[in-house]
Amino acid sequence: MKNYQIKAKILFCFTLILISSCMKPKDLYKPPVDINVSVENVIMSNLADNQSFFVTSNFDWTITSSDKLCEVSPSNGVKNEKKLVKVSVRPNTGLDREFFLTILSNDIKKVVSVKQLGVNYAKTASDIILQSFEILPEHNNSIYIPISFLEHSGSQISFNGRQIVKYYKADLTSLAASWTSNAVKVTIDGLLQQSSVTENNFEKEITFRFFAEDNSYKDFKVQLTNPEDTRSGLPLLVLYTDDKKDISSKENWTNGVFKFDGQEVEGSKSSQGIVEIKGRGNSTWNMPKKPFALKFKDKSSGALMGMNAHKRWVLLANYADKTSLRNRLAFELGKRVELAWTPDSRYVEVILNGKFLGNYLLTEQIKIDGNRVNIEEVSNKETDVTKISGGWLMEVDRYYSNGETRYFRPNSSQLPMIVKEPEDANTQQMSYISDYFNTFEKYIFPNLPAGLSYHQNNAHLASAPDSSAYGKYIDINSFINYWIVQELTENRDGRLPGSIYMYKGEGKKLSIGPLWDFDQTTFLGSTSWMHYDYIPSVVEYDNLEYRALYYNQLFKDPKFKAKVKERWNSLYSVFLQEIPTFIDKEYSRIAKSLDLNWIDIGENANQGVWELTPDEIISGGRNHDKNLRSGEAVNRLKSNYIKRVNWMNSRISSW
Repeated sequence: MKNYQIKAKILFCFTLILISSCMKPKDLYKPPVDINVSVENVIMSNLADNQSFFVTSNFDWTITSSDKLCEVSPSNGVKNEKKLVKVSVRPNTGLDREFFLTILSNDIKKVVSVKQLGVNYAKTASDIILQSFEILPEHNNSIYIPISFLEHSGSQISFNGRQIVKYYKADLTSLAASWTSNAVKVTIDGLLQQSSVTENNFEKEITFRFFAEDNSYKDFKVQLTNPEDTRSGLPLLVLYTDDKKDISSKENWTNGVFKFDGQEVEGSKSSQGIVEIKGRGNSTWNMPKKPFALKFKDKSSGALMGMNAHKRWVLLANYADKTSLRNRLAFELGKRVELAWTPDSRYVEVILNGKFLGNYLLTEQIKIDGNRVNIEEVSNKETDVTKISGGWLMEVDRYYSNGETRYFRPNSSQLPMIVKEPEDANTQQMSYISDYFNTFEKYIFPNLPAGLSYHQNNAHLASAPDSSAYGKYIDINSFINYWIVQELTENRDGRLPGSIYMYKGEGKKLSIGPLWDFDQTTFLGSTSWMHYDYIPSVVEYDNLEYRALYYNQLFKDPKFKAKVKERWNSLYSVFLQEIPTFIDKEYSRIAKSLDLNWIDIGENANQGVWELTPDEIISGGRNHDKNLRSGEAVNRLKSNYIKRVNWMNSRISSW
């Protein structure tokens, strides 16, 4: 019996082992599926429409649509990832309809309803509604600002069939209108019309007939005019950003496209292409009318209005300048005194994303180039002593510490020198150029103790320089010609200093220029020197970062002073006779553009784009003329300029 029990126990244990060995291991624990969708249902209009929502799940998932008329992207996602899903529907010309999006995750489904409204056609003519009726730039090559025939007044919407195309000359003979409506069909003179596609001549009155289901209809009569007195005749630069948003950054480029419409101006060939846009400027960037930098994708795109082709351009807004002539006039003076290169420029009207911005000066950007600052380009990896003696483009600007990474201050002048090119200059390059300045400044400021600031308390310690010494380092003729322009324009910004450029080619002397930034505090009719004898006071030097250019020292040198007088005498008749004629000619070119640009005192918002601030109405702004009519401001500028020429001539003649 005992043996039997032992055998039975052994058999039982063996059986248990056998059974357990045949059983599969118990499945590992899996959490329940948790699918989260940011919406429960989606409502879409009857137009081609799209919306987005988020999907997350603790397992991988896929999403499918019940119909090809409703598309969804992307079609899948991975576990625990928050994914943005976009659903798109095609236009619906019928009744309301519904689609279903099925999200499948580990065999668990979740369904999102997509309801799309239908047109719900008008039963009779009295039911016909126009949600929109427009002529849009995206469907018409010669239209740059959307034209709507629906006018909104509070909650009331009315149809106005008479609209004006303003600011530019347009071809009205073949335009396609776009509309949304609950009409069954639309015809003109019995011919079926397709929204955004069918072209018609809008110079004459056209009757669009909108039909209801019972074949009754409503007529809408439309006609466009393009009056000559609503446009300036200047070429047009039209810009569109890919995101359709305004330019809000000076640091980041925004992708877009451009179209240049020559508006039948001689020498202004139309073109189009891809462009990047960003803001620019210091004080001007904070003004309502923004200046922009442009970078065309192709250099050939930048062959505009007879100017040399280039990728990089600047749109100067001239918001502080009621005449819009100050920069243009300074550039003309630079050409007359024969500076090595002065930026070329042309006036244009600018439209950005369908908004008219008014008069701008399209200007060559200061860059090293065979047709601009004609010196060698040098890599920021170059260390060869001979090669790094060139390729230098620098800007003297008190804003040097605003994000600039390559700048220095020479020991004596303490001018804030920003290195523009070579971009991101290396350590050896920076040492070379700072040593170069420190060396030649010893000859500009003879006997000035090292480390001593050059202001009114110390300037007398610097003795007269000798051109036979400093002339080995700087191009004296460039400094003479540059000074003449700075004094003729009365450029106060040069005292900051601001926007003062210098450049140096390989094995060459340092030159000053090109000219830049004359739209504020210039041509004010002053009878005192701006730079000839200027030395900053201690307060100016210490508190406002004012710095003198080298001219007070240079004019201590009798040989330099004699050369300036000789150069002035050779140009005096040009300044007195030809430049006033240039002012008159340029103003006649842009007079209508300035009328469209400004909302003058006593005018309403329909008579211009940019209005005056309360302070400008009282003071006239930085140039003391913004509260004048444009023609009056131009006359004041010309009068101040002639006064300045005669005053300078009387002073220089006495040297």
